[in-house]
Amino acid sequence: MAQAKPQASADTSWLPPSYDHVIMIEDKHVAEAAGNYLVDIPLEEHPDSNYVFLLNAHIPVEMFKATNTFYPSIKELTLIVPDWEYYHKVAEAATRNNMCVEPVTTNIYYHIRRNEGTMTVDSVRVAGEQPKLEFVTPRIPEDTLVVYRTESLGSACCPQDPQWKRGAENAAMIKNFERQHKVAITDTYRQNSGKEGEHTDYYTLPGLTRQQRLDFILARRWQWIVNKETKNIVFKPQFFTPTLVPVVKEGFRAMRKATADE
Repeated sequence: MAQAKPQASADTSWLPPSYDHVIMIEDKHVAEAAGNYLVDIPLEEHPDSNYVFLLNAHIPVEMFKATNTFYPSIKELTLIVPDWEYYHKVAEAATRNNMCVEPVTTNIYYHIRRNEGTMTVDSVRVAGEQPKLEFVTPRIPEDTLVVYRTESLGSACCPQDPQWKRGAENAAMIKNFERQHKVAITDTYRQNSGKEGEHTDYYTLPGLTRQQRLDFILARRWQWIVNKETKNIVFKPQFFTPTLVPVVKEGFRAMRKATADE
């Protein structure tokens, strides 16, 4: 069996010898619509931690550089991506020459840092021996909601939040989505935040596929815009990721299940 020769790679001195707590992103975790991606991995986001992801899903790497919506509370992350272009070239050459060629293990490491709206991306290609990876499955703490969309309404008066006037329209949108997709939007939790009707709704979307969750998020995002017919709205492709919200069980801010027509 022949082995492909490693290509020249950049200085790797900044790489650690190993990464622990690596999170694998596979196609089974991902849904896509109109260039938007839902990465459906519930994850606690600690701004002071450096997260490590191995991207084994069909998501363009440029997406991670173009938007900070991938787990937006994370300030620093390392993205490990197999060099698919190199592997493809090796496979093509092997087929063309009727050979069996084993490619050299080759990954590209992206170090991404976010700071007050800016993003710094460093990268290095490593061919041959790689840092050791220890994979983990993120844990969801007890008494925590996995939330895919959060909506907050302001005061019902003095002045009134414009969304209050569109309650029936918003409820109809959910009913139409349920009918179209043959699903039920359940386990939506409401939390009071003020004495003039202010509250927040948390959509947990159980029973929906990942694709249906993304479709709902995108439809609801459009529905939620006030006076959208008077605006020229262009959405840039972005990531959507679930957030973890601690359950409040007592007091004025205790969470309760809500219905679409409330």
